[in-house]
Parts: sequence; structure tokens; C-alpha cells
Amino acid sequence: MRLIAAMSADNDQKLESGHPPDLVAMIEALDRKIHDYLLHQHLSLWHPISTAPANQDLELIVRDGASSVVLPFPCRRANTGAWFNTDLRTIIHIQPTKWRPWQKTKTPKPEKGAGPTHTTRIEQRWSDT
Repeated sequence: MRLIAAMSADNDQKLESGHPPDLVAMIEALDRKIHDYLLHQHLSLWHPISTAPANQDLELIVRDGASSVVLPFPCRRANTGAWFNTDLRTIIHIQPTKWRPWQKTKTPKPEKGAGPTHTTRIEQRWSDT
């Protein structure tokens, strides 16, 4: 743990010479894994909607009756406060309760002929138009 604390925040600092190259590579790889794990842990936490940043893709939780639903598409809050479905580039009228950074690379799209899929009322409203 002391070794990690001694390394610089931007990982530019190298260990002193005299250590075997394999040891240096193993320590640097372990440091990267720890950094990636901690970043993933931070990004997976849900934050209050009052702290949501504007103009960034976010994953949102909205109330759907008595339960909460995670929207399966990325959303953005404009500077005006309006929420947009990033994929469709359309305004959506929602009142989200929590957010976290959008971490998925692509929004899942149902394949044609794959049968019915579960959709929220919000998704259904957009697919009907």
C-alpha cells in the first residue's frame, strides 16, 4: 500500500532503478488494475439527481408508479433543464430521481423478428411515433 501511495497521481513516476524489470511491470500492472477497479466502483454509484451534470450521457432512474426503473438508453440534461433521449435526440418528459455516468458503449437494439421485449412506458411512447 505504501508503494501505491508513493507513486504519483498521474502514474508518470517510475520505481528506482535496480529493481528487476519484471517486478516493475507487475507493480505497474497491479496499480492499473486497482485504479480501474476504483474508477469502476465510483462510476457505478448512483447520485442524487440534483447533482446531475448537463450535456453528458447519463444513465437515469425514474419512478414508474410505485417502483423505480433504470432507463435503457442514455439521456442528457440540457442547460435549460430539459431531458433528452441521446439516441433519438428527442425531448423526454421525465422526472428522474438518480443518475450515474452512461457506461455502456451501445444502446441495445432489439433484432427484427426476435419477439416481444420488455419496454417501459417511456420507450413505448417513443416507438409508437
